[in-house]
Amino acid sequence: HFLDLLLFKTAANLKAEVSRYYLNYLWWVIEPALLMAVFYVIFGVVLDMRTEHFAAFLLTGLTFWNWFNRTVSNASGSILTGGRLMLQVDIPKAFFPLEVFFRDGFKHLFVVGLLLLFLVFYPTPVYATWLTLPLLLLVQGAFVLAVSIFCAALVPFVPDLRYVISTAMTLLFFGSGIFFDIEGVVLPEHAHLLFLNPMAGLVKSYRDILVYGQYPDWFYILKVLLFSI
Repeated sequence: HFLDLLLFKTAANLKAEVSRYYLNYLWWVIEPALLMAVFYVIFGVVLDMRTEHFAAFLLTGLTFWNWFNRTVSNASGSILTGGRLMLQVDIPKAFFPLEVFFRDGFKHLFVVGLLLLFLVFYPTPVYATWLTLPLLLLVQGAFVLAVSIFCAALVPFVPDLRYVISTAMTLLFFGSGIFFDIEGVVLPEHAHLLFLNPMAGLVKSYRDILVYGQYPDWFYILKVLLFSI
């Protein structure tokens, strides 16, 4: 019954969300596409970043960062806001961040599809390494879920942590190499410090398999998975 209720609640919230917009489901693609366009104009055109295949480089980083950022931000207050329902129904607290995870994960699949379509027409080949994308998605999914549940569990005790989490997400954004190559900007002896942030390593891994046709560091990926578990 827990899984049935989770899927029903996820579907209901998705339906309620799109019903508020004239373009309905198209907003799941339009919103991230507009955000990507803004970042590309700023960093690719105005600041003229010289990174090879910068459009693909930037869009790949933003796509998978946004999944992490949106889910953790939405899930952090989910148990707190679900308090009234918990008073009416005997329901595990993990239900609320899990529902956010499923909802945002479902929308993320549409954005991933849009990214792959862009990369097909972008002047880089379609590599065999793309076949490892589902594996990376599963590992990142485990990491996103772990951080989401952890934050959601802390916020009811100290509600002001929501603002701390928001600030921390901004810091992680700039430390994840979304619009710059960590290994090309940071001194080699310091780069490993940034890769202590799992999102930095995951973003690099996505770029390796989708943009550069290289297999990621599977030992690093395994460490992220074990940390998430």
